Amino acid sequence: MKVVNILEAMKNTPIDPEVGIAVVKGVEEPGVSIGLAVVKDSIRPHYQKVSDEIYYVIKGQGRATVGEETQDVKEGDVVAIPKGTVHSIVNTGEEPCLILFSTGPKFDPETDRFFPDEE
Repeated sequence: MKVVNILEAMKNTPIDPEVGIAVVKGVEEPGVSIGLAVVKDSIRPHYQKVSDEIYYVIKGQGRATVGEETQDVKEGDVVAIPKGTVHSIVNTGEEPCLILFSTGPKFDPETDRFFPDEE
């Protein structure tokens, strides 16, 4: 069994300049993965071709864009993101926004994260 405390791991995870957030790896199996996004300013617009994704805002607030829709989100909100849909979040609060994310199948940023501004 693998147990990861993502809140503890968050303390040692740097901001990924490509996406603009710290991505804390949680646990993963072939069919699913879970992690934590620490959003200081914003998540760069991106999409996955293989994985569907769910965001759960555990702390803070922001403005989520999924496809053509934009909506304010806060602690307790859950956002569904179908594969192939460009999505991003802008932090609208004073503190970093913490987003627990789950993908299925498991997320691999090296092979399944694409940026529309690079196409």
